[in-house]
Amino acid sequence: MTQRWWQRPFAMFQTNLREIDAGMDVEAALDAITAYGADVWLINAGGILSFYPSDLPFQTRNPALSERASGDLLGDAVEAAHRRGVRLMARMDFSKISKAIADDHPEWCFIGPDGERQVYNDLVSTCPSADYYQQRSFEIIDEVLDRYPVDGFFFNWFGFNEVDYSGVYRGPCANDTSRKSFAEFSGGAELPTGPDSPTYDQWRSWSRGVLKDLSERIHDHVKQRNPDAGLILRDAADIVFHEANNKVGRELWHPATGAMVSGVRSESPELPVLVNAVSFIDMPYRMAAERTEHFAQYFAQTLARGGNPSAYIMGPPGEIDYPLLGQASEIVRLRKANSDSYADLRPAGSIGLVRPDPLAQTLTRHAESEAEFRGLYAALQEGHCPFDVIPAEGLAQAPDLDRLAVLIIPDCPLASDAASAVERFRSAGGRLLITGRGTIDADGRPQLSGMPIRRVLQTRDDPEELKATYVSADADAPDFAPPMLPVYGSYHEVESAADARSMLAHLGAARFGPPEKAYGNQPDGRPGYLVSGDGAVALVPWTIGRCYYDLGLDGFRRLAAGLVRSLAGAGVLLTAELDECVEITMQRAPGRLVLHLINFSGRRRKSFAPPIPVSGRVRLPLSAAPRGVRALVAGRSCPSSYVDGELIIELPDIELFEAIVIEEK
Repeated sequence: MTQRWWQRPFAMFQTNLREIDAGMDVEAALDAITAYGADVWLINAGGILSFYPSDLPFQTRNPALSERASGDLLGDAVEAAHRRGVRLMARMDFSKISKAIADDHPEWCFIGPDGERQVYNDLVSTCPSADYYQQRSFEIIDEVLDRYPVDGFFFNWFGFNEVDYSGVYRGPCANDTSRKSFAEFSGGAELPTGPDSPTYDQWRSWSRGVLKDLSERIHDHVKQRNPDAGLILRDAADIVFHEANNKVGRELWHPATGAMVSGVRSESPELPVLVNAVSFIDMPYRMAAERTEHFAQYFAQTLARGGNPSAYIMGPPGEIDYPLLGQASEIVRLRKANSDSYADLRPAGSIGLVRPDPLAQTLTRHAESEAEFRGLYAALQEGHCPFDVIPAEGLAQAPDLDRLAVLIIPDCPLASDAASAVERFRSAGGRLLITGRGTIDADGRPQLSGMPIRRVLQTRDDPEELKATYVSADADAPDFAPPMLPVYGSYHEVESAADARSMLAHLGAARFGPPEKAYGNQPDGRPGYLVSGDGAVALVPWTIGRCYYDLGLDGFRRLAAGLVRSLAGAGVLLTAELDECVEITMQRAPGRLVLHLINFSGRRRKSFAPPIPVSGRVRLPLSAAPRGVRALVAGRSCPSSYVDGELIIELPDIELFEAIVIEEK
């Protein structure tokens, strides 16, 4: 079967245009785009404004098109791009319409819980459940397809407009269409007004269903017209889209880009992922460039997890100064020059880390399990344990769980189909590390067989109750267990299975102040963790990942990573003599293994600074000596030796990142 263009590695460049940019020089833009190294151009087409001479009465034609001799920016861009071997994707945005169109069709509009329209800079927000999205958007798409041989569509802001561009919370849409549809879905429940409403979780499920159905209909419609058009479109995407940005006021989680790409690639390795890296620091500051090193991290993490990179700028190239494009271009061109090494890669880590499903829990509960996930993510990163993220909602569909030695489930329940998939993994010889209340149902019973507990007896999650409680190493503790760790987040008192082994000692609370009275902690018979009788399942009945995420003590990391390596067994996982700031990822294609090493030493609270070069070596279990080992960034072969089933690679200095290609015999 012939591959579509998006099923091969590609690089995109987005010019997000203002209405005043309709007269842009498309040849000059393509000069910049091709010099940068991109082979796909994403440009504005229709929706809020048409950048072509639309004849539809419910679409506003950009008045600045009069500056062009042709009166048609989209047409000029498609012709020039194809002449120069660049594909063109059309950006569509149906989230807003003009006031005039809104006045003619008030039934299309978003209506907030307060009964008011959502008006932003003279544009009126629309509702995905109403006819503008459900019907008229198809006519706009058809008008573009009828006129232009575009290579695909990107659908922007495809959602319910709960939050506006200024970050103001506007609530769930409460127009007549939404009220009626939600009532049918929920059995007559009232629409929520926000996250604190009792029906909000139901509304989240309903709204997700509306968008899924709509995106699938659009996908089918476009494919009937042009099967070769790639779609970036929520649930029905040919290309999964992630915007990498550094939103003002949001805590920066430094590996967010890599985690997102990894999750998609593990669940659906046949789906390409596009990471659209934002060149400015946030929407309110579109003219101010992001820090160069931060922008470059988006690209390094994208490549390391098997994604396709994209740069997103405002306006035509060169109109606004974005100095960061220089280093990004080097990365894009490096990948292009080594396209054979990057083709057909699939995730190949020996560890799977489950990411909690945000729709399977309340917002508060999900925040807790997400913190657990992030802490365990950091422990694996810094412990040089190559791993892949697997979304909880995708466990049942993930095609190759059997490649994993260990699967980690962090403080979250599983849907029945996911639990069945984990049960099969376990029956086939896989090992499990479970933390907190992972795989425990609402009644406190295990969802899986072979667990080291019978049930949860009580949950202690009151911060005051947990103060001055600890997990301590005892005489039987493994060598990776720290002598003393505080317990934070939650601790679950459990009834152990008959054949379970209890490890480490839980110390009950004692006085912690004043210092003269800070003593008296004693073992209370509760475990620090438990191991099943067959040694295949380890359960940590407290939130060790959340402890590391919130408290940062390296003992949490050592214990978590040590448990993973202990479960995997000797000679299974890669080891490294490297600083903890380097993350190692692993991908595979027929005949080759590719390691990426990302240098996080430049990590700052809200950005990345220049990294400190790091050197070292890795030791990789391998069945035979390889044909060769190359470092793509350094541009040379790596000194290596093969001893007793282990490949030892001497690494070049790693600045931002390195890619090591191991050619297998």
